[in-house]
Amino acid sequence: MDSPMVPQRLDGFDAIVVGAGPGGSAAAYRLAARGRRVLLLDRRDFPRDKCCGDGLTRSAVRLLDEMGALDELAGAQRVGGVRIRMRGRGARDFRYEDPDGTGYGLVVPRMELDAVLCRRAVRAGAVLWTGARATRLLGDADGVHGVQVEYAGRRFALRAPAVVAADGASSRLAHQAGLRTPDREWTGFAARGYFSGVTDLDELLEIHLPLADVTDRRVLPSYGWVFPVGDGTANVGVGLFDPAHQQNVRLLYDRFVAELAASDHRFRAARPAGPMTGAPLRLDFDPSRCGVPGLLLVGDAAGLVSPFTGEGISFALESGLLAADRIDSAVRSSDAGPVDPAPYAGQLAARQSGYFETGRYSVRRYLLAWRVLDATFDDDRPLFALCRRLALFPDGARAAVLLDPLPQPAPELARDLRRDLMAVGELLAGCVRDDWPMFVRLAGVDEDLSTLSLRPAVLLLVAAAVGGRAHPLRHALGAAVDLGLLAGLAVDSAREETRAAGPAPTPWGNRFAVLVADFLLARAYEFAAQGGGPVVAEFAEALTVACEGRARELRADPSAEVAAGGAALVGRTATAFELPCRLGGRLGGAPPRVVNALAAYGREVGAAYALGERVRDLAGVSRWGSSAGSGTDTRDDDPRVTALLTLIAEHAHRAREALRVVPAGPARELLARLAAPGAPGAIGE
Repeated sequence: MDSPMVPQRLDGFDAIVVGAGPGGSAAAYRLAARGRRVLLLDRRDFPRDKCCGDGLTRSAVRLLDEMGALDELAGAQRVGGVRIRMRGRGARDFRYEDPDGTGYGLVVPRMELDAVLCRRAVRAGAVLWTGARATRLLGDADGVHGVQVEYAGRRFALRAPAVVAADGASSRLAHQAGLRTPDREWTGFAARGYFSGVTDLDELLEIHLPLADVTDRRVLPSYGWVFPVGDGTANVGVGLFDPAHQQNVRLLYDRFVAELAASDHRFRAARPAGPMTGAPLRLDFDPSRCGVPGLLLVGDAAGLVSPFTGEGISFALESGLLAADRIDSAVRSSDAGPVDPAPYAGQLAARQSGYFETGRYSVRRYLLAWRVLDATFDDDRPLFALCRRLALFPDGARAAVLLDPLPQPAPELARDLRRDLMAVGELLAGCVRDDWPMFVRLAGVDEDLSTLSLRPAVLLLVAAAVGGRAHPLRHALGAAVDLGLLAGLAVDSAREETRAAGPAPTPWGNRFAVLVADFLLARAYEFAAQGGGPVVAEFAEALTVACEGRARELRADPSAEVAAGGAALVGRTATAFELPCRLGGRLGGAPPRVVNALAAYGREVGAAYALGERVRDLAGVSRWGSSAGSGTDTRDDDPRVTALLTLIAEHAHRAREALRVVPAGPARELLARLAAPGAPGAIGE
């Protein structure tokens, strides 16, 4: 790709983007498409190779489609999801859902992908200089005002209100701005090679977790990958997240390749199709260090690389587009001086905190996460399945949906729910971000409410809408009941281990479940305390009922559950749904008769939901979408399922009867649709 001659006019740029990889090209493309004057710099000419796994997740594909780049990648290898191979524990497949025709990923070598994205930016109007080197930032006490660039044998002092640092994991600009210091860095290293003659490759991004060191005695915070490129070619590589072992990444790569050749039939005739290459991985994302006035970091320069799988292209594209949005907004509003990066950093924090952490503290946190993932990989208890999904497949997890999706509310109710759920989400994120950050992603809600689900906070807010009063405590109590649900999932996941012949079971799963349950309950009570003594008393009573229900479940004879009317199954969940409906009715100012009706509705819906979960268990259907879950093989005419479905219908009928005294309106309509037989999103469907 040829660079143009030096333009006569070197002032008047709205932004200078340093680095024309996915993040930089995405930023330059969006700015140019919006009419901004952009200079895009890169040290190398295009096309050029770069060490990478080449895997594009569904999120990346959607962003490429938004940029109009997919047509130029029509021949790329498609993938339908991710296969995780856990050392010594088998494999799980996580597949994308495909509601809108974009439920797929791609594998595109960086030599092709980066050239396509760079062309998109140039066609949109960006000025490209390749073979250009940004040597230092220009600025003063007010911030960054531009960069000094060496290009075509000359040195230029280029000024602009914004500089985008897309110069990779070893970002020179981030160092110069004081955004990277050795005591706060966490870096790893990756090595990659291409192999031809590989047979029987499935259309999945295959990740091996974790790898062992050369002695085969110590498991490292690491991963290997095998990605299909097409025509019998595979991209094979390893990533190592422990800085202390960077010098061993080549040995780790050689060992991984040797194991594939020795034990994987697909690699019997495989041969290298090029040299091994390596690159650093920066894993210390911190929203507070994503920029200074006039400078915005994107992609690898901002540490936006998955600490579990090494994926970074989707994060680079997203951060590049968000940085461009911020710059465009500042230029449009005629803000004087360097662009303030704070709104951009806030967006990154809201979208990415919980999947990334900061500095050396994150090393300890992720080592715990690695141990839990390893110990619970073949365990489908709720907390472990949820954490596995959030950590290893967040792109396809629909993580905000803890329970069944709800029918879409009427527009006026949807507007209020979106606003209130975002406020609840901020409270949830704030209370778990420092200690259990992986749960931050559960607090989100899509702009179109496509992930609206049957979670306690939603029930509380809808019940509050019945009375019509916007009580100031609704957000805090919404966060409290949602935390109670998560704590319940953790409690369900802690159980006594049965000792069998062989090695003793690992304690990591139970330890994690107990720690998480205690922490979430403590946080829930903190929020509940804002409502005063009566609310705390109701929470305590609900917790007592839940504990008694759990005890009955553990003592119950599974074969007699239907004959007993499902009592051992429904008590806890009925209470968990009744409480938010009762509290919401009160907060909204509904009269006592309506509050009691809403509470009765919640109790019946909770009972129906609990029985529906038992139907799922009998059918072997995993809520979390992994293909490795185990369940009982049942027929459509299984009498247990038939009896449970009858009970579900009875509870749904009683829920509809309870709504008779609830005033008509969008809130009642949504609740009624949830309990309507055969309706999309209805309980039991």
